[in-house]
Amino acid sequence: MLNISENSIRDKVKTESYLSFRMTSSIRLAVLFKRFLIFTSFLFLIMLFMPWTQNVRGAGQVTTLNPESRPQTLQSPIPGRISSWFIREGDTVNQGDTLVFISEVKDEYFDPNLNLRLQEELIAKEESALSYKEKVEALERQVIALRQSLVVKLKQSRLKIKSDSADVVSFEIAAKNAFLQYQRADTLFNAGLASKYELEQRTSKYQEANAKLISARNKYSNAIQELNSIAADYNEKIAKAESDKFSAYSAQQSSLADIAKLRNKMANFDTRRGYYYIAAPQRALVTKSLVSGIGENIKEGQPIVELMPLDYKVAAEIYVRPVDLPLMHIGATARLEFDGWPALVFSGWPNTSFGTFSAKVVAIDNVLVHEKGGYRVLLVPDDEDRLWPEQVRFGSGAHGILLLNDVPVWYEIWRQLNGFPPEYYTPTKSIKTESIKR
Repeated sequence: MLNISENSIRDKVKTESYLSFRMTSSIRLAVLFKRFLIFTSFLFLIMLFMPWTQNVRGAGQVTTLNPESRPQTLQSPIPGRISSWFIREGDTVNQGDTLVFISEVKDEYFDPNLNLRLQEELIAKEESALSYKEKVEALERQVIALRQSLVVKLKQSRLKIKSDSADVVSFEIAAKNAFLQYQRADTLFNAGLASKYELEQRTSKYQEANAKLISARNKYSNAIQELNSIAADYNEKIAKAESDKFSAYSAQQSSLADIAKLRNKMANFDTRRGYYYIAAPQRALVTKSLVSGIGENIKEGQPIVELMPLDYKVAAEIYVRPVDLPLMHIGATARLEFDGWPALVFSGWPNTSFGTFSAKVVAIDNVLVHEKGGYRVLLVPDDEDRLWPEQVRFGSGAHGILLLNDVPVWYEIWRQLNGFPPEYYTPTKSIKTESIKR
């Protein structure tokens, strides 16, 4: 092999014409490059021990904190026909402003004097109920009169029974005396001391006394039967009057029920007439009309117009992975960047990030995984930091960085290389993401 020296090469090749030869042959450049390597290595070592804020990132969108401040659609509470429009898309409406007027399509409400007809029917039903009430009162008085009459009749019948009972006793004594006189007369006649005429007189008086006794007993028995008959007769009359009274009372209650139904129908009709005008529930922007034209029929509950409330408190909903959910807690701080808003983000150094805004966690949906593949976390502006930009609108994109523990940079690099999750911790007052209660 040929042994070619460096000088011979330089003699044959013009090294001055090559940049690489000029740079490597310069001692000053080598020293500068060495110093640069030492400085960058020292700077890298310092950065390894700088604090790094562990974080969990998530994407979502801008929303509102209160449900009544979110976009809504107005539905028709009744079926009807579009008669007039009072707004157009893009209009700003205040609470109570009329948006649409709809007319009736049900034949039972076509009568323009329906309220008057219902009022007449109501008056007739009220008079009917009053008549039944008076009938009930009359039957109650009849029942009272029958009961009082029954008491009087029973008293009279009992007095008559006592009188007939006394007559029976009297006639029994008379019959007994007549029988004794008859026996004496018969004894005297057999002894020849009395005539046959006297015996016949005593016999006749004895038979007459027995006849009166039998008549008195029959009268007494009839009086007892009459007492039982009076009680049964009056009880029947009282039962019939009570039955008529309850029938009248039932008819009265039925009339009162009809009155209540008519009043309910009248109230429903008055309320229904108020539904002909669809009004704005709050100050809002008309974003879209979901029904077009005039004369188009709409169903009950069909959306008519879409509104966007103008008075709302913005919030942001972002979605985090299920593995990061245990790290979330109410009151945790976060940084947000919004679509269309310039931002320069250093996730581990939130204080040096530009174009991001501070937020706090107010709600965590830890029950259901969202269709986007994560759990929903709701964020609101942090009052202690600057306000969110007014240009942020509902539905625009938002990217959140939820801040966790502060660790050295080398630890975070080691954690990322090994795929370990951020550290689990329990929030305390010493941590800047102080937990608050709802």
